[in-house]
Amino acid sequence: MTTAPAFTLAQLLEVENDPRLLEFRCAQTGVLLWPHIRTVFIRMAMSDLLYGTPLDGSVSKGVPARRALATMARSVMHNAAMMVGGRARAEVCMLTSGIGNQTVDGKALNRLSDHFALAHADRTTTVEDHFHWQWPKARHNGRVMLHAPLQAWNAIGARVQRSERHRHLAAQLVEVAASKANALLGWRPGPAREASLVEMLAKKIAGMPQQLRSYELMLAAIQPKVLLMIGACYGPSATLVQAARARGVITAEYQHGAIAPGHDGYNFGGALRESAAYQATLPDHFLSYGAWWNGQVNAPVSMHAVGNPHRTFRLERLAAQQRGAKDSVLILADGTEFGIYVELARSIAAQVSKSGLRVVIRPHPLERVLVTQQYGVRIDDSIHIDQNDDLYASVLEAHAVVSELSTGLFESVGIADKLFMWDTPKARFAFPTLPFESFTSTEQLVALLADDNAGRLPPEVRDGMWASAWQDNYASFLAGCGVGMEEANV
Repeated sequence: MTTAPAFTLAQLLEVENDPRLLEFRCAQTGVLLWPHIRTVFIRMAMSDLLYGTPLDGSVSKGVPARRALATMARSVMHNAAMMVGGRARAEVCMLTSGIGNQTVDGKALNRLSDHFALAHADRTTTVEDHFHWQWPKARHNGRVMLHAPLQAWNAIGARVQRSERHRHLAAQLVEVAASKANALLGWRPGPAREASLVEMLAKKIAGMPQQLRSYELMLAAIQPKVLLMIGACYGPSATLVQAARARGVITAEYQHGAIAPGHDGYNFGGALRESAAYQATLPDHFLSYGAWWNGQVNAPVSMHAVGNPHRTFRLERLAAQQRGAKDSVLILADGTEFGIYVELARSIAAQVSKSGLRVVIRPHPLERVLVTQQYGVRIDDSIHIDQNDDLYASVLEAHAVVSELSTGLFESVGIADKLFMWDTPKARFAFPTLPFESFTSTEQLVALLADDNAGRLPPEVRDGMWASAWQDNYASFLAGCGVGMEEANV
């Protein structure tokens, strides 16, 4: 039995399969407007038609204003020091998020970007977004600038310059998309959310000229040949991509999580995908974890199987450590509906307790703070909340890993004994053909846990997900972009 989604991404993408969306541009910069609200609009539809709870996406709840202001001030001073004497100048500029920072050997290591950056440290400058306005006391990567001052400057400029002219243009675009969604799906965001989309886009339009200039200045200071970005296909990076292309800088996105046929960030409606104007908002290249991922999306970018540096790093380190008993059923939450994973865990715990298996839930990084505030370290005596900073330490103790869509399920390949995907409308939306053995009920999952042959991937699938020799693959990519290479500093 399979669980069909209420609708598919292909149906949803028909909303943007409309040349009219390509007619809306910023008059001063020429930047297309649809990319700047695309993800928000699509996920409003997904929230209503697929998920049981809203897709919030907020990660800054509860951050003290004093900490934010102090971190911003430190960021300004830090960036100013980096600019002195051309210290920020580098052939490779890498944009990343502070959500990836972990403590390794007493220093912050950004699992998303630092392995790439440190492989060619003398040639790479990293620009990092803050996460919860936390300031790492020390870093492995010594060439990091902070994105926040530039982002704040652009946000203030956009707010000040926003006018009725920008709102009118934004309202026209929102109406085109909402009307098309209503005609195709019988759905539209509704007055309140459409008004919020208009205000959001109006502010973005007003700020585009200043944003473009600020990115041009940033790139002029760093002078990269290659710009590596996180989440560049999502849309809001369109202005940065345009600034890079104007300077002849090669652009690329590096994979930071699971991508799939149902991932809205990497699949596009036909009118957009075939449009040279829309392609100009996307990066030139995509550096994937392995060849298996390259066939999961239709983004019009050049795909390169490079590997997952942090996965390789952690597995090499953990291989030398003594492993505990593989006695847990590790449930990976996806960051949107933690409550359903609690219900699943309770149902499983009631049936596996006599077998000696522990049930552990691992919150998504985006929800970890809120989950800790609500539950502490355990749901009850039989269900623990994973406290490991490092996913791999938890997976090494897992007899089975269970999830709907978490990237961690893929990262568990070759480490945990068994892997199971919860067959839900969300999972089928992302993967019409599920890549793991699946279950639809707790009883079915418990039976699979007891079957020694269940949940094990064929070697060809396992090997295709994770390319080996990432350092060589990455060095070859940079060399192809004209970056002068030297021995890796790893």
